[in-house]
Amino acid sequence: MPTLVPVAEPKYQIHARHTDSTVIVYQAYGPEIGLPAAREGRFPAVWQRDRMTWNKPRS
Repeated sequence: MPTLVPVAEPKYQIHARHTDSTVIVYQAYGPEIGLPAAREGRFPAVWQRDRMTWNKPRS
């Protein structure tokens, strides 16, 4: 029987849901952005749209 070796959790992960026609990717934010966004339903002033990174699908 092979020996199982624990694998470290990767530093970066992508969490997503998908259907045949759609992929939804979830973005994690630090507490200074995530907590106010979850509480107020909108991003706080410290969040900047121009700092976002887009994942581009390959075809």
